[in-house]
Amino acid sequence: MATANEILLDASIRHQIGLQRFSTATVRKILTLVGRVEEDIVSRMLKTSDGTVSQLRLQKMLESLREINAEGYAKIRGETNTELRNLASYEADYQAASLARAIPLELDIVKPSASQLYAAVNARPFEGRFLKDWYKQLEDGAQQRLSGAIQMGWVQGETIDQMVRRVRGTKALQYKDGVLEMSRRGAEGMVRTAVNHTATVARNETYKANPDVIKGVRWVATLDARTTLICASRDGEVYPVDKGPRPPAHFSCRSSTAPVLKSWKEMGINLKEAPEGTRASMDGQVPAKTTYNDFLRRQPKDFQDDVLGKTKAKLFRDGDLPLDKFVDRQGAEYTLDELRSRESEAFERAGL
Repeated sequence: MATANEILLDASIRHQIGLQRFSTATVRKILTLVGRVEEDIVSRMLKTSDGTVSQLRLQKMLESLREINAEGYAKIRGETNTELRNLASYEADYQAASLARAIPLELDIVKPSASQLYAAVNARPFEGRFLKDWYKQLEDGAQQRLSGAIQMGWVQGETIDQMVRRVRGTKALQYKDGVLEMSRRGAEGMVRTAVNHTATVARNETYKANPDVIKGVRWVATLDARTTLICASRDGEVYPVDKGPRPPAHFSCRSSTAPVLKSWKEMGINLKEAPEGTRASMDGQVPAKTTYNDFLRRQPKDFQDDVLGKTKAKLFRDGDLPLDKFVDRQGAEYTLDELRSRESEAFERAGL
């Protein structure tokens, strides 16, 4: 019979698949809004004279485009905030329901309020910035790239049509060669990271609200070839509820977390008269689940080379160097030279 901790870990992995789909759907919504901003920008540019542009006309056009950009990104910010606010509330509901289903006795599971959850989402930085700062960077970055491209075109004596191609890109390359493509990529990365951040914060606030039940938080990495080394090295690690690293570990991070429940004894509950299955369900043990390190050991050589790079894969394979040795305490990857100075025996075992 699976323990409550095993049930919660499996549920967390399944749930993360759904969150990835939600993230993709949210990205599509936001990129649609980004596309509308681009259309408005191009339309405004094309209303300018077809010939060369005077400096006065250039300044007026740039002012107009700045207004379009600001209005467009205000809508993007509002739509993203709505999606994240709803996600935070949903995630707390899901976590509370999962805890209630996994624990074989009826206990009072506390769920933070929606206002508490979203306040926490905005009060905690991810990738070095608060959510409001990411919004500002998106808008400012888009405006700077747009203005820079247009001014460069003006200096070089380009026509409006030529400036439009510089800004939007060309149809032959699916408009991926214009400066606006960077805004699209930036928006996608920010939204995916913000979704992970919001879900993680909502989970953690729910864990913190139930200290009589939860004793730790387990890092759960996605087990595929796109998993970064920092997430792979943390997979399976259990941290205190009120400290330790949390996803997102990097831009577009896909790692998640799962709660680790206390044992009946740690909760102060005596179940001597309860059925044996119920007694064994809450043993407080961390689930013996495959970590990314174990997963990668079983994969073919080509897969390992693709994930780690050939030299590091050989160290992993032939030098028997575990993944957590490839990163420092902050999760930054060591260079090969740094690894050689720290793990010389592994290099010798690998014949490097």
